[in-house]
Amino acid sequence: MLKEIRTLAVALLLFAAFLVGGALWHRPMLALAGADPQDIVVDFHSHTNVSHDVRNTWMRGFDTEANRRWHTRAGFDATFITDHNVRSRQSPVASRESTVAGRQSGTTSTVMCPGIEVSAWRAHIVLLGDTLPVDRSRYNKSLDALVTLLATSDSALGALSLASLPEYRRNHWGRLDQLVAAGLDGFEIVNASPKANELPRAERDSVIALARAHNRFVVGVSDSHGWGATSMVWNLVRPSGAAPSDPCSAVLRSLRTGFPAVRIIERHRLRPDAWWPAWLTPLGVVWEAWRSMGWALSAAWIVWIWALGSRPRRRP
Repeated sequence: MLKEIRTLAVALLLFAAFLVGGALWHRPMLALAGADPQDIVVDFHSHTNVSHDVRNTWMRGFDTEANRRWHTRAGFDATFITDHNVRSRQSPVASRESTVAGRQSGTTSTVMCPGIEVSAWRAHIVLLGDTLPVDRSRYNKSLDALVTLLATSDSALGALSLASLPEYRRNHWGRLDQLVAAGLDGFEIVNASPKANELPRAERDSVIALARAHNRFVVGVSDSHGWGATSMVWNLVRPSGAAPSDPCSAVLRSLRTGFPAVRIIERHRLRPDAWWPAWLTPLGVVWEAWRSMGWALSAAWIVWIWALGSRPRRRP
């Protein structure tokens, strides 16, 4: 009995080490490949150690360059740095031609675009663009203050407004049309943060319908805080006209055209409204992962697991 308890304890410790290592190790990661050269691959919401919920964690070393490396490994051409209540500045801009050439050769370096995530009244509003300074105390007192932010974000601050998950779902679900009428420019419908990626399909589709009806854009975001090495979603934005020299400005111009501006590519995953009961979630995650890989790769996994676990046993 004692031997079995020791074996269980060692197994649990190894599993915990595996989880911690996966969260901290910035290993090689899956990247989006094969995107059309005319498209810009974009992430609209990410953080650095300027944000309190990065700076005060084990990810305190996740600075702008670490963020750039994370997004470069994932195949992004551009990402918006949207730290909490601190505006970012745009990095030196690579030409669109060098970005595409780098993507094709595997040496692209992600362009960092400016933005800020404002903690407004019961909502997080991501402002995309090189904004003027934002005093969040003006916008976190009441619904009227939030409406003022949405109504003036473009004219007064020079930025497009994006409603972030999970706050709008949790606190403003019954008044999304009011936020749109106030001037909200777009919605996140995919957010890879663990607390935000449980939007059921039916609710997602209702947000898409609202955005389509009012010509607002929808996007998927990593909301990366530096943890792990997995991207769940990418956005394809195709600028109009000739290849732009500034990808950030080109993306913002495209967003102003509304709903058709963005195509979202989301990885297959176990969703909250899947038929799997909660207590079978670990099995469901493995099954859905195998389904997304295809039968050949799944069979290879099973063979390796069997080979590693089937060692000869000594007879008693």
